[in-house]
Amino acid sequence: MIRTMKDTCLHFCRWTVGLAICVCLLSACSDDWNNHYGKDESLPTASLMQQIAAEEDLSLFMRMLELTGLDSVLSSSQTYTVWAPVDAALETLDMNDVDAIARVLKNHVARYASPSSTDASQKIYMLNGKPMHFAEGRFSGVELLKSDVRCKNGILHKIADQIPYKYSILEYISLHPDYSHLYDFICRFDEKIYDAELSSTYDSVFVNYNPLLQDPKYGMGDIANEDSLYTMILPDNAAWQAAYDRISPYFRPFNKEVALADSIQKVQTSLAIVEGLSFRQAIVAPAKDDSLLTVTQKLIYGAGDYLNGYEALEASNGMMYLAKGQLNANDTCVWNHVINLEAENMDYRQSLSGTNAYIRTTDINSLVQNVSDASYLEVSSGNVDGGIVFDIPNTLAATYDVYVDFVSPLVDGENMREEKTKLVFQLKFMGDNGRQTIKNNNTATEVAVPEKGGIVSVKAFSAVPFPVADFYDNMWKLDKDNIGVDIAETTTLQVKTKVSSTDAKKGYVRKFRIDRIRLVPSVK
Repeated sequence: MIRTMKDTCLHFCRWTVGLAICVCLLSACSDDWNNHYGKDESLPTASLMQQIAAEEDLSLFMRMLELTGLDSVLSSSQTYTVWAPVDAALETLDMNDVDAIARVLKNHVARYASPSSTDASQKIYMLNGKPMHFAEGRFSGVELLKSDVRCKNGILHKIADQIPYKYSILEYISLHPDYSHLYDFICRFDEKIYDAELSSTYDSVFVNYNPLLQDPKYGMGDIANEDSLYTMILPDNAAWQAAYDRISPYFRPFNKEVALADSIQKVQTSLAIVEGLSFRQAIVAPAKDDSLLTVTQKLIYGAGDYLNGYEALEASNGMMYLAKGQLNANDTCVWNHVINLEAENMDYRQSLSGTNAYIRTTDINSLVQNVSDASYLEVSSGNVDGGIVFDIPNTLAATYDVYVDFVSPLVDGENMREEKTKLVFQLKFMGDNGRQTIKNNNTATEVAVPEKGGIVSVKAFSAVPFPVADFYDNMWKLDKDNIGVDIAETTTLQVKTKVSSTDAKKGYVRKFRIDRIRLVPSVK
């Protein structure tokens, strides 16, 4: 490449200007540091450890550092800030519990230099990842007795008491044996995954990951994350077992392999419990009539009752409600909701021979309002028994009332006010022996324009007991081995016309419009 004299001069000028800027920036950084400590103050020669050793009232803190090996860290060339409680604040600590001591120390040390002039809005992250702040001459609420002692590898602050230790939600669960059932279930999903961003050509990096907590769609919330706020109900082992015993019959599957069936039932029951435990943000004092939305998007009414009777405890990343002995959730709160199937969903329906099915929509000008998702399925046939079959997903071993919501013929205009049809229904589901059970409702049900001209709800079947569950949980969906696996639902509902030639002469038509199918739990 040929460089002209003009190019060379221009390159030199740019380099010179860049160097000047760097010098100015370095000078500014030096000035800021010197302005904080005083320009006439000599550079410190003592390390953090040497300075701590020189303070007579920090002997217990010094001992804790030596017991845990953190003394070598604070003697290194890396920069740290230490908030050291005086001896009087540490006298009750058990010096034989090294794990507890290490936990306390990581709550009092942070990387980098953090002078007391740090703005109150700025988070300072301790070695345990917990964010803290300076405010009004205090640090995280604790009085500063002596601040900004400059050391050659950081800053030392002497404080009057221990910084209050707040557990993260997951940390609290992991350290308290009363919550071992909950913790063990969470941990069964721990795995290590490859991190492409952190990895290089010569070094593959794997990080900890738990889809039950961290999956953005199905996870119950990253309750170890110090930068997020959650509220979580923590059932102790007695409450967990009581809930498990009550819920597990709903998730009884059929499988010839008994051990596999038991395993499926255990996982799905446990997932049903945890799906009703976590919420975004810190809920401090919920009103009785407030609603709650779980992290997994389950809507719960009556927040006051749902959290009533639990001990509230603040966590470093939100709020915990300790459930001792029992959970307030009833059987339809989270795990036994109404099953709604939109009729227009193409993945869950098949037309019978000679039947046409078209998706229609409504708008603000339609004569019929309150159509679910503003769309419905129009079904017509030239046959006497034309109709459609719906696959019903995720049924439990429960008792259901089966409803079909029809859209009034008025949706097509006033001239349809006299339109009517006759329908019959057939329900199929798996029996407890793995064989198909069939129930028929052959009594011709007339569907016509109601007085108010809106949605016509027909109860096709009442209080039908489903002996086994046909349910696929979220963790199953996340399993890589199940990607692309077709799910064959064992529960179906057939809706078809029963309009004879004689009926047709009386004005009945072989046409109907379905908004949705609803399986409503029949609770005693």
